[in-house]
Amino acid sequence: MQDLLKYLNPQGRIPELLTYLIQQGRFENLTGIGGIHKVDETYKAIIKGMLDAINAQLVIARVELRLLNKKFVMAGIGDEVVIETPKVKIITSQYIKELPERIKDDIDNKDYDSVITKSRTLLEEVLIFIIEKMTIERYKSNGDLVKIYQDATELLNMRQKGDWNKRVNELLGGLHKLVSAISSMRNMNSDAHGAGSSRINIKKREALLVAHSSMMLAEYWLSVLEGKE
Repeated sequence: MQDLLKYLNPQGRIPELLTYLIQQGRFENLTGIGGIHKVDETYKAIIKGMLDAINAQLVIARVELRLLNKKFVMAGIGDEVVIETPKVKIITSQYIKELPERIKDDIDNKDYDSVITKSRTLLEEVLIFIIEKMTIERYKSNGDLVKIYQDATELLNMRQKGDWNKRVNELLGGLHKLVSAISSMRNMNSDAHGAGSSRINIKKREALLVAHSSMMLAEYWLSVLEGKE
């Protein structure tokens, strides 16, 4: 194994090896411990324990191993990893309303981190859709949700202004804080990152709050876009 790791390291393929080794189908010893939910729960606990053990050895080097979209990536501690957002040609209200169906299995499996990730991804998809529709240009995203939000709201004329009514500015400021909070929660606690000292356990109620808040925001942004059109 040491020889194999030495061979793969210069090629940057160690994460690929780990992804191959931890495929759930290889954990045959989990067969018979209970139903599918018990198997999934035990498997996730094993992977979390593995990440914790590996990252404990990497902490001096200020890097950590993360499991992102079922693949391992190595990154500096605290650094944000840019996620390639799935491209959706047309975003509709119906697409937004399908989020509960997309997170149903995550809720059933108590994978609340994944709920946060999918909710955040929905926001990014909608905002990029709005920007590209209004500029008729391909938007280059760096994965910074707050920056994408600022670019979109500038086009939608939803940025706070000194000559606007105070209550309107307070409302727009609240929307900005909500987006920022969802972005921060995903960056700190979602399945895009490994365990860390700042990580907290997300409960079902918080996951559902983030999901429904994301749907509300996305619906509102679309309605503003439709009003301008």
